Amino acid sequence: MITNTDNLKRDLASLVGAENVSSNFFKFSEYCLMHVSQKVFGINKVQPFVVVRPVTVDQLVEVVKFSYRNKIPLYVRGGGTGYSGGANPTFGGIVLEMTGLNKVLKVDKIGGYVTCQAGISVVALNSELKKFGLWWPHDPGSREWATVGGAISTLGVGTFSTRYGYAPNMVASLTLVTPEGTLVKLGSKVRHHTTMYNLIETITSAEGTLGVIVDATLKVYKIPPSRKVGIALFDDFDSTVSSCYELVSNGLYPESLMIEDVLRFVSEGLSPFFDLEDERVRSLNLDTKEAALIYSYAGEPTIVDFELRKTEELLKDKKANIVKDLDIINAYWKSKTELPSWPKEEGINIKIHSFVPAIPLSEASKFNRVYKQLASESGLSMTGARYYVILPSMECTVSPSLAFNDDDPKQIEAYESFTTKFSKAVQEMGGAPSSTLGMGIRLAKVLRELTDQNELEIMWKVKKAFDPNETFNPGRKLMRDEI
Repeated sequence: MITNTDNLKRDLASLVGAENVSSNFFKFSEYCLMHVSQKVFGINKVQPFVVVRPVTVDQLVEVVKFSYRNKIPLYVRGGGTGYSGGANPTFGGIVLEMTGLNKVLKVDKIGGYVTCQAGISVVALNSELKKFGLWWPHDPGSREWATVGGAISTLGVGTFSTRYGYAPNMVASLTLVTPEGTLVKLGSKVRHHTTMYNLIETITSAEGTLGVIVDATLKVYKIPPSRKVGIALFDDFDSTVSSCYELVSNGLYPESLMIEDVLRFVSEGLSPFFDLEDERVRSLNLDTKEAALIYSYAGEPTIVDFELRKTEELLKDKKANIVKDLDIINAYWKSKTELPSWPKEEGINIKIHSFVPAIPLSEASKFNRVYKQLASESGLSMTGARYYVILPSMECTVSPSLAFNDDDPKQIEAYESFTTKFSKAVQEMGGAPSSTLGMGIRLAKVLRELTDQNELEIMWKVKKAFDPNETFNPGRKLMRDEI
């Protein structure tokens, strides 16, 4: 534990300049601070720490070497949008804030690649790419604050993950600083090779526990000339799920395919723009519906029109009600792709939280039932769930959220019990209790109990090989001791 932060500040200032050393974070995320509980599972517990923000790669390397040499814990932080406490200095030490390394280094317009530093935000990257007619199709609700490094280190998911996959699926290569302070280049412009072990997959699922991502070369795409969005409402959840299989089996491949229970559809998609007593909303008969299916296609206009038409023909055969009101559709899409993922304020201490598992799509209806059951047992308020359908694997990442007063210890305990029980249920469905946003501290204890001990032992061997001092993001993913 660090006992004298003044000395630590002085030492770090000699490496990066006093203006890049602080007792607090340089960049705060309203996305989490205002709406997401930071008290569950002890993720807000911290020991004395110092924040350092390098602005050159050389400075970054020197900070990492300093941490390693002095065996001081080092926590890698991007935009601070995580739900899991992954960047919180639980054991004290140095918080390495990456937002000072935020440049676009190279754009390959013909090949469709961009090389950028890890601290650039998703919004800033796409703003630069737009000048070349390109985009990186990762679109989380935290886009304004989330950094590229954070997104690819935590299996980030977003609006267009149906077609393009999770954020790290678009990583071609990256540069890593190892815990000893060595710069290593991993990968090339092709994803599939057997030249060496595929360490990119390992690093981009490590949440900063094996090294610091300095920069990444990402696959990017031309901005599509046309996009059409559709919404279908279903009386029951089973029909919504089976419709996804129907679309794919008929050769349709949307860029976005999301299922939302009606509660989530209304609270995040409609309520920012409509009074729920508005006749246009009332005409949807949402009180008789269980789920909404949102789909989008992008590309050459005549092809997009054909895909949308065929989709809606198939959905009508599944007894779906197709939303025709463009104001409703456009409002939902604006909410999903431009606004943060948070509900309207419900009270000064009311926060939301969600663990984000992945399940086979075939288990989505069961998942929906378990969500309702466990939420009811917890006594907390549901805020709805969104299911990002991922193709071609036919799995989905889900965010089953609850709202509660995080100044009430009993409600925090109820949420933790909900998450623990739900994690076990997800595993029984053949899913993964943590699929995106990072498991950090939030699920470390739960998953330690659910994971086979032989698998854990292999993971510890990997951790020790990369980080023999165990100073990089200690307590994340793998947890030896209680926090």
